[in-house]
Amino acid sequence: MHYPKDVEIWEHAPGRKLAEVVVRMRNQKGALAKFSQAINEGQVNMLTGFFTAPNATNIATLSFFADITDAPLGMSDLKKRLLSLDMIESVDVMTAEDGFMVDKQHFPVQWAGRRAIVMRAEALNEMLNRLWAVFGTGAVTIVDQMAEAMGRHSAKEIIEDFGAKFATEQLDELIGTYSALGYADVSIERSRSSELPLVVNAKELFECEANAKQKVVRRSAFFRAHLRGFMSAIFDKDFDVSEVQCVTEGDDVCSFRVALAESSVPRLASVLPDRHHPDATQSKF
Repeated sequence: MHYPKDVEIWEHAPGRKLAEVVVRMRNQKGALAKFSQAINEGQVNMLTGFFTAPNATNIATLSFFADITDAPLGMSDLKKRLLSLDMIESVDVMTAEDGFMVDKQHFPVQWAGRRAIVMRAEALNEMLNRLWAVFGTGAVTIVDQMAEAMGRHSAKEIIEDFGAKFATEQLDELIGTYSALGYADVSIERSRSSELPLVVNAKELFECEANAKQKVVRRSAFFRAHLRGFMSAIFDKDFDVSEVQCVTEGDDVCSFRVALAESSVPRLASVLPDRHHPDATQSKF
């Protein structure tokens, strides 16, 4: 569920009136300025929101939550004012009188053009912990196979959409999607002399952070396997991923050494792009 922190605080503040507004407008010069002027004139206090303008269409979407308690115009009048602007295609409004709202206008959730779901990290961790509780050490195999399959599937979708050459050339950005998806704050280290092996540092990795808080010394099973499946599918070769540092063992960050499986090393040299990172750290290779 998506809701602004301000609205959560206002849950117990009687008398606040909120609105969720979804505006679709032509993606043209000056459109956002005209929209902002209309909102300002209506004295609507925008709390939080987002703006999207996909390349595949000329229609942009602006969604936001607003405090309309002190707005002199009703939302129906504001909607009419917005629709009178020549670049506005549609306006959808939902209001609430009790100071609390949940975003119900963006279902199904889209990620990279495909349907997605939003799950709290705590919920996923509870699922993983339940596997450990029921299957003991056998949970490692279950999580490993499940996460690797997920990683491979994600990579194959990228290759289908953009091509294999794009995937290998934009590897750093693609690994960065782990940050965008909330797995961890990731960064990459490489040796001075070669593209691989590389190290993926995962700061605040959801899986290990949860274990550390519960004082459970257990390295990552999900992220490690997901990264292995992702890399293996990107290059169509087998990869090995090992966790060389882990916060559950007192380290500052979780670090994963990503290398080709021995049988794949001779076959991949011609595929890798030529990159040089003179400032890269070698300590974990």
